[in-house]
Amino acid sequence: MANLSLVLVTPERTLFDRPVASIRVPLFDGSAGFYPGRAPLVGRLGLGELRLTDSAGVSESYFIDGGFVQVKGSVVSVLTNGATPVAEISRKAATAKIEEAKAIRVKSDEEFAVAARRLEKARKMLVLAGKD
Repeated sequence: MANLSLVLVTPERTLFDRPVASIRVPLFDGSAGFYPGRAPLVGRLGLGELRLTDSAGVSESYFIDGGFVQVKGSVVSVLTNGATPVAEISRKAATAKIEEAKAIRVKSDEEFAVAARRLEKARKMLVLAGKD
């Protein structure tokens, strides 16, 4: 079976470039899954879980923080602001981030947008932390 090549890149570094059997990413308006033979695509990523499965059927999950995905041939490039292995997200830390986001006092629309995004991110991290 033909594989996809997943390239996961953050502003700091390339996290990995390796073959996978399938990929699911969060888009800003839903989610998308990719298998070999997928038509070309460019999409805007949202906050949430990137799940990949290798050819042996082993799955890995990462929390990604927005960005873009591009599918070109057998290469899927994910460019994101941040990627954290789900196994490294603790419920305690996610809950603390929720409380921090709720405590922010905003004075403008821009500050409200920043606080709302922090709260959304923390809540999605908490959901993933609970998927043990």
